Amino acid sequence: MAGHSHWAQIKHKKAKVDAQRGKLFSKLIREIMVATRIGGPNPEFNPRLRTAIDQAKRANMPWETIERAIKKGSGELEGEAYEEVIYEGYAPGGVAVMVMAATDNRNRTTSEIRHTFSKYGGSLGSSGCVSYLFQRKGYIEVPADRISEEEVFEKAVEVGAEDVQTGPEVHQIYTTPEDLYEVKEKLENLGVPVEKAQITWIPISTVHIEDVETARKVLKLLNALDDLDDVQQVIANFEIPEEIMDRVSS
Repeated sequence: MAGHSHWAQIKHKKAKVDAQRGKLFSKLIREIMVATRIGGPNPEFNPRLRTAIDQAKRANMPWETIERAIKKGSGELEGEAYEEVIYEGYAPGGVAVMVMAATDNRNRTTSEIRHTFSKYGGSLGSSGCVSYLFQRKGYIEVPADRISEEEVFEKAVEVGAEDVQTGPEVHQIYTTPEDLYEVKEKLENLGVPVEKAQITWIPISTVHIEDVETARKVLKLLNALDDLDDVQQVIANFEIPEEIMDRVSS
């Protein structure tokens, strides 16, 4: 899971910038609408929606905005009808990339994602070209500055998590997709400050990037994809040694 770990640490820092730019609200609104469309407008019976609402509240989104997104997702109010679409492709160095999008116009989104892959040295592939390199998992993110490695590991094991990865920015907890929301709520009941919970894709194996230029190209592509309005998640199967990461960052 090292590739996901590297990208998660970078994304955590980037999320603060996205929040300042208003992009976080856009992504959260789309997640609320998609969750409502899939599981219904009642968060008591729709754990994905309940989690999306929790994350929106944590981002200080006004309740009126949350409520309007739910009503649009359920069809009670007129508005965009978003659907989930998964794209697969390759970054420089043979790194496999999966992109989860929420779109009201599949043709537009496909065009933007294809252009971004091409612009930054990658290529958009066909459905199934890289998904076999990943497995579907529940993913929970906990800020590292609010709980110690030992405590988060102990509590994650107690509530039945499958794995825990710790890092300087975030601790990452993995579950089966079916157990995600139950584990999330148990952790919160134990006082763990959950910042994010979602179904995602985790690399089964990783591509080791050994030179600065390739690392820089991969990260530029992933950041550019993540910046697209329709994109909700970007996952890739890379691993970069710390000394290379330090040189990229400098």
